[in-house]
Amino acid sequence: MNLPTGPGIIGDLRARILSLDLPPGAPLSRADLSARYGISSTPLRDALLRLQDEGLVQIHPHARTSVSRIDLDLARQTHFLRSAVEVEIAAKLAARPPAGLADELWQLIDMQAVEAAEDRLKAFGTLDQAFHDALFRHAGLMQVQRMIRRESIHIDRLRALHLMQPEKARQILSDHRSIAQAIGKGDPAGAAQAMRQHLSQSILFGERLTAQDPQYFTSAAR
Repeated sequence: MNLPTGPGIIGDLRARILSLDLPPGAPLSRADLSARYGISSTPLRDALLRLQDEGLVQIHPHARTSVSRIDLDLARQTHFLRSAVEVEIAAKLAARPPAGLADELWQLIDMQAVEAAEDRLKAFGTLDQAFHDALFRHAGLMQVQRMIRRESIHIDRLRALHLMQPEKARQILSDHRSIAQAIGKGDPAGAAQAMRQHLSQSILFGERLTAQDPQYFTSAAR
């Protein structure tokens, strides 16, 4: 198997953390990581420091390292920003739907339905992100999207936890259909409401989950 090297290690660890392959609070053994990636302690330390700067890893005294827990307050703040932007985008696109957007959205929805039926949640999640990326792209706001993505580590992990719930994939599909239908019909108010409803679910789920699985969250969130 070809393992990532250099900067690719950071990307691989980031992806594993955001997908919950490495869950919140999980210890990170430096010896195990060095063996997995075939690197010495210095490049591994640099990679962990970079991930700590991103808020994904916590390096504790005496070299103990763990995956950072989810900060629900920061997730709420990111959600506030993302919701304000995406609700406005949905309304803007519905007011004047760009050529090709409706077909692209429905194609992504159809692909998501296949992945959901086969219980391939990782692929489903990738297509979920692609749906929202398409809206930013057609609105000409990809730089805004990149800014939001940089601040989304906590809400992304909340969404990954939520996606593990049996009903969540079905709800996402239903929400995406409502958004696509409203945009296709040229209904700005309907598109905005559908997007607002869609984006509200993971934060509500996070508030419930702090009581059910407190080990995933910071003490402040609990």
